[in-house]
Amino acid sequence: MKKRNFILIILAFGIWNISFSQRTEVEKYYVRVDTLFISQLTEAYNKSTEELLKTLEVKNDRRENLGFGYQIKESGKGVGSISFNYKILYYKNEVIAYKLSTYIKANKSRRLKKLYKERLSEMFEVKDDYKTEPIYFGIDKANDPLSGIERRNDIGLNKIMNPLAGIIFGNRCGYGMNVLNNRKLFDKIIKTENCEYLLYSKNPATRLMAVEFYYCNLTEFNINQKKSIDMRIEELKKVPLLTRNCYGCTVGSDFTERTITELKNCR
Repeated sequence: MKKRNFILIILAFGIWNISFSQRTEVEKYYVRVDTLFISQLTEAYNKSTEELLKTLEVKNDRRENLGFGYQIKESGKGVGSISFNYKILYYKNEVIAYKLSTYIKANKSRRLKKLYKERLSEMFEVKDDYKTEPIYFGIDKANDPLSGIERRNDIGLNKIMNPLAGIIFGNRCGYGMNVLNNRKLFDKIIKTENCEYLLYSKNPATRLMAVEFYYCNLTEFNINQKKSIDMRIEELKKVPLLTRNCYGCTVGSDFTERTITELKNCR
């Protein structure tokens, strides 16, 4: 009996040792692949936007129309155990802005976290807690309003004016019914004095949130404001555009004109 138990222990230890060795080899492979790609990406980033997008293998497809000549593409590239997510803003096929983000996995050892931090720090700002800050390019252009209104230099407005903040219109969304990030940003700054300005955002969700605020707070606007905003809303309705709307668990698409008509019934 003792001999049998001893043999079982030896077999179990052997199986565990093989499994551990395999995991170690996989981890080593991921580290080699990751660090090589980070180096390639850093080199491309330092050269040009064109080289960066080429290294990320950004394809010229699946762009979402934002209206007024603007498009956005959201995707990413994964390598070993790391991934890089991007949002790219185009104007008539020209890249005018982008956001590039990544993160260091929490389940990695402290030694590996330090290694990834060291490599990523050549391109990203990495905090002491290993949180990696996104890279923004062309953010001023993304923040600029559409033609027809003078730009305002306001940090709060800038955060919600650009499409990189998120282009889904709604409030609570998804299975967790969490408040959308762009809705949080919008609710912090919206008031009658900046509502019209937000109607000139490159971000279609921001435009719709401004329309919603206007129709739900009509009594707070004076006659001149109403006249100007009504004219702008009519201009937006003429743009043949599908926007991403979220009502509940799912995200769908609807024409801007139809969404605006529904928002007009705000009570």
